[in-house]
Amino acid sequence: MSELDFTVRGERGPALVLVHGFPLDRRIWQGVVPKLPPAVRLILPDLRGHGRSALPPGPCTIDDYARDLLGLLDELAIAKAFIAGHSMGGYILFAIHRIAPDRIAGGALVSSRALADTEDGRKTREATAQRAEKEGPGFLAGTMPEKAVGSSPPAGVLDTLRTVIRSAQAKGVAAASRAMASRPDATPQLSRVTFPMVVFAGRGDKIVPAAESEAMAKAIPGAKLVWCEQSGHVPMLEEPDLVARELGALVG
Repeated sequence: MSELDFTVRGERGPALVLVHGFPLDRRIWQGVVPKLPPAVRLILPDLRGHGRSALPPGPCTIDDYARDLLGLLDELAIAKAFIAGHSMGGYILFAIHRIAPDRIAGGALVSSRALADTEDGRKTREATAQRAEKEGPGFLAGTMPEKAVGSSPPAGVLDTLRTVIRSAQAKGVAAASRAMASRPDATPQLSRVTFPMVVFAGRGDKIVPAAESEAMAKAIPGAKLVWCEQSGHVPMLEEPDLVARELGALVG
């Protein structure tokens, strides 16, 4: 288990953990946080090897990220929490569901998927990892932001993504890329989800097809599918009002 750098807003109330995706950090939730109800206790961690959190030696798996978050909940004496995961953060939510489903009060999958990588996808992840190790993560800042947003992103979104990605840890990017490549298919879990779940899907998402998000939501009993009409892969940056409103309703 790795010690995480994190911020907390509030001391009481239902806990909501906001988990960032790859290769980002907790800053991506900056537009959502002030719009969430003040009665909600917010926990915003940087995953190991991201933001201000150190990367332990050796390889890691998606389950390792999940255990880090469970350890953080223990540290904060939180028995159950609502967990919202963006992209890779959604993979971590599925891992927590496998490891300790009783710790989840409710969940949100933000531009995420249940399917494992294809063989070609795993090769691409490894190429990304090797390039990050050799030259740093800067190359991702030149390609990922435009791919992540919809057709008309709000002012400042692309700059935010570029800034966050440029400051990423090279070894953390490599470790995360390999962890995603080795993650299991979570599709068999979908029918076993027993807590409230919200699935956010961007109409303009170029990374997770809309049909895939729709099928995933239908496979989760009682899940609510929220279409983010003006978003690509980062609705928390593109439509923070909508994301905050639906997360607030989930925590309720």
